[in-house]
Amino acid sequence: MTVAVSGANGFTGRFVCAELQRRKIPFVALLRPGSDVSWMAAREIPVRFADLTESHQLAEHLRGCRALLNVASIGFGAAPSILQACHSAGVRRAVFVSTTAIFTQLNAGSKTVRQAAEAAILASGLQTTILRPTMIYGTPGDRNMIRLVQWINRWPVLPVFGNGRSFQQPVHVTDVAWSVVQALESPATIQRQFNISGAEPLTYNEVVRITAQALGRRTRRLHIPAQPVVSLLNFTEGLGITLPVKAEQILRLNEDKAFRHAEAQETFGYAPIAFQEGIRQEVSLFRAGRDGLSD
Repeated sequence: MTVAVSGANGFTGRFVCAELQRRKIPFVALLRPGSDVSWMAAREIPVRFADLTESHQLAEHLRGCRALLNVASIGFGAAPSILQACHSAGVRRAVFVSTTAIFTQLNAGSKTVRQAAEAAILASGLQTTILRPTMIYGTPGDRNMIRLVQWINRWPVLPVFGNGRSFQQPVHVTDVAWSVVQALESPATIQRQFNISGAEPLTYNEVVRITAQALGRRTRRLHIPAQPVVSLLNFTEGLGITLPVKAEQILRLNEDKAFRHAEAQETFGYAPIAFQEGIRQEVSLFRAGRDGLSD
């Protein structure tokens, strides 16, 4: 019996597909209608099209599957539909990817949606596992660390809003993908939730320093008091003016985001790579113009 992967076309989802192929686990990708499937055709990945908010449609495509790996974001309100589809299709086992952002102290718009989704998953009666990655990075397609890589590669000075001492714990995308599949194959993860974080917490200043070293660049950090900038951005956002940086992003940068992954290590052998190694890999792919999935 095959495994269904929702969100298979996303950044993390593509690596989950690669991990399933590496382990020779049969699976099918669930994609939104109209998605580009050219890369999947090249890798001979079977595809089914379904809207995750349409439970009846989704259930039809889940029939005959032994499990669901839901890598698609649960921050858009589709969790109840997905759970209903699993019940209708007789899929009892599911692994859901959430995020450690549910623990933020900020009033992020998606926080309550994700918390409600997790509550629904836990109360669903299915055999579920919830994985909560920290900030995911690893290739030029990550939309996170690549922005810092590009800036440091181009400019000798980096503006830092705040003192740069808040903790970050980026996790490599291959570690997340491995965890998703390993959790599926580990019965001890059923009815459990796990934080999936990088090897160790680092201050933002350390992240900048290590990234600059990987690039072979000298970078001077220009620290700018965060609160005046946040106030200014809140004002401009209230006027409907869109700027490249949002107030919430600066507040998040100055919030500690260090999370222990000891439970994942003890339960299913999770052992993430060090940030120094992960960012070296990303820099190498960045310079080679590769996506990390072509090998």
